[in-house]
Amino acid sequence: MHKQIECAETLGSRFYTDPAILGIEKSRIFRRTWQLVGTLDHPCGEMNGAKRSISDPESFFTTDVVGEPVIVVRDKQGQLRAFSNVCRHRAGPIALGCGSKNVLRCQYHGWTYTLDGRLIGTPDVDGVEFFDRSTMGMVPLRCETWGQFIFVNFDLQAEPLSAYLGEIPEQARGFQFEGFEFAERRDYVIDCNWKVYVDNYLEGYHIPIAHPGLMKEIDYAQYRTDTFRYGSQQFAPIRAMKPDDARERLYAPGSGLEEALYFWIFPNLMLNIYPDNISTNLIVPLSHEKTLTIFEWFFHEVASPKSRGRIERAVSFSDEVQREDILLCTNVQKGLGSSTYDRGRYSVKRENGVHHFHLLLGEFLARP
Repeated sequence: MHKQIECAETLGSRFYTDPAILGIEKSRIFRRTWQLVGTLDHPCGEMNGAKRSISDPESFFTTDVVGEPVIVVRDKQGQLRAFSNVCRHRAGPIALGCGSKNVLRCQYHGWTYTLDGRLIGTPDVDGVEFFDRSTMGMVPLRCETWGQFIFVNFDLQAEPLSAYLGEIPEQARGFQFEGFEFAERRDYVIDCNWKVYVDNYLEGYHIPIAHPGLMKEIDYAQYRTDTFRYGSQQFAPIRAMKPDDARERLYAPGSGLEEALYFWIFPNLMLNIYPDNISTNLIVPLSHEKTLTIFEWFFHEVASPKSRGRIERAVSFSDEVQREDILLCTNVQKGLGSSTYDRGRYSVKRENGVHHFHLLLGEFLARP
C-alpha cells in the first residue's frame, strides 16, 4: 500500500473474499486493539428488588469479542476488571449472563474464582501432581474506560486506550456526555466482509448518490475527513435551512451542535454525534462475508415523554441510512468476487479516511 493516496491502489479483492484472511485479522488486529464491550450502566440484574449495574461492587456481565468469551466484573473494592471467560480446567464458561456474586464458579465442573481473578476452589483434584492454584487464575485482560464506555484489550502490552482515542474526547467536547442514557439497540446482519462496511463508513463520497435524506441535513460541499494515528473524524456541517424544507429536516442550525461528527476508532468502532444524541456502531465479523453491525443510541432524559418522539425520529432516520448502506455493501461484496475486478483507486478529496484505514490494516497485519 503506497503511503501517498495519489499513488495508491485500494486493497486487493482477496482481502475481502479469502476466509483465511479473517483468521489472521482476529489474531493480529482484533486481539491487539481496544474493543468496546459495554457501558458503566450495563444492567447486572437485581438484588433485594433494586436494579444493579456494573458500577455496583460484586457485579458482572459476560460478552463476546469477535469469538472470544469475556467477563467484566466490579470487584469488592470497586475496581473494574476484565478476564477471559474461559475456565483454566477444561475451557467451560466461568460465568453466564450477568448478575451479582462475590465469587465466580465455572458452569462445567465448579472451579471457583475470586472477583480479582484468583483460583480458590478446585473440587476433587487430589492426587494431581505439580498443581499450583496460584498459576491457574482467570486470564486477565486490559480494561479501561472513556466516559461511560468500557473497553477491553487482549494485548497486555498494547498502548493505552487514550492513544487510540487521540484527540477525539477533546473534539467531541461540544456534546454533553454527562447524563446520557441508553435508549435503543438494533442489530443488522449484512452479507459483506467487515472491511467493506468500514470502508463505506469512512467516506462521504457516496452520500449524494445513496443517501438523499442525509444529503438534506448536511452541507456536502464542506464535508471533510481528518485522520489521526488510530482514528479519523468526519465533519459534516448542518446545512442551512431553506424556507420550504423546515418540515423535512431532522436537524436545524441552532439546535445544538452546528455539525454532525462521525468518529472512527481502529479497527471497528464508530461514534456518531448529532445535535441531540449519540450512537455507537460496533462492527463484528461473523465470517469472511457476513458482518454484524450493532447500533446503540444514547439520549438525555430517555424516560421523559417529551424525549420519546425525538428518539423515534432519530432512530428511524438512522435506520433509513443504514438500510441504504446495507444494499451498497451487499452489492460491493458481490462485485469483489468478480473475475473482472481486483483493485481500484482512491478519490484524493473524498477517500483519505479509507486510505488511512487500509494503511493501518497493513501495519497490523505485518506485525509478527
